[in-house]
Amino acid sequence: MKYTILLLSLCVMILVSCHLSKAAKAMPAEVAPDWVPWVIKYERSPCFGDCPVYVFYLLDDNNGLIEVKRNLLEPGWYQAPLDQEAVHEIIMDIEPLSWWNENLREQPEIADLPVTSILYKHKDGLRRCVVQNRISNQVADVFQKMEHLVSEARWVLTNDRPLEPNLPEPTDVIVQLKEGIDIQLWMKKYDRFGIRLKKRVAPNQQYYVVTKDADQGSSNDFFQYIKLDEEVIDAQWDATLSPRE
Repeated sequence: MKYTILLLSLCVMILVSCHLSKAAKAMPAEVAPDWVPWVIKYERSPCFGDCPVYVFYLLDDNNGLIEVKRNLLEPGWYQAPLDQEAVHEIIMDIEPLSWWNENLREQPEIADLPVTSILYKHKDGLRRCVVQNRISNQVADVFQKMEHLVSEARWVLTNDRPLEPNLPEPTDVIVQLKEGIDIQLWMKKYDRFGIRLKKRVAPNQQYYVVTKDADQGSSNDFFQYIKLDEEVIDAQWDATLSPRE
């Protein structure tokens, strides 16, 4: 009799277990994400070694959100509170417009420098900086502070996701050519980008606004080639084309 009761109890437990298993499988695989606004987006690309690869967001509330791709944590999305003094210091460093327009052409090339970019929703317009194979001490200092902020945070898995603004790649560049350089002849070097002249900024000076075809080549390649051009004194994105959302 006891054996029969024990057997019946075991059958009931198996049936309940099967029911719970089916119920768990029936649950939705993914929960809808919570979309959060951000102020700064900092992205590190792969290098030849074991560089961390991630996209970090400083949110509107000064907390952090990160998408880890490799060599930091397990791939996924994480959030964390941040060191507020460190956040304030970074924002103060990148506040001047001069930080974004620094000429890196005189800096030495670094072979295995990962492509790194920072996007800032400044109150006066969207600001971008992309570093490929040259970097200055001023830019490197901010990037190191950003990476220290990321490495010191206590990340936990999250369902938060960044609200991505609908931002087209920039196409307009303000360029200063050396004296005696003909703008029309100079532009022929960049025909593959669909370059065209928008306007001359000053009638008696070599300042021009040029633009590329949005469908021809990378905006970053276009900009970097111009900055490295021996006939160019200086170049910068036309910031007026990128209003903050």
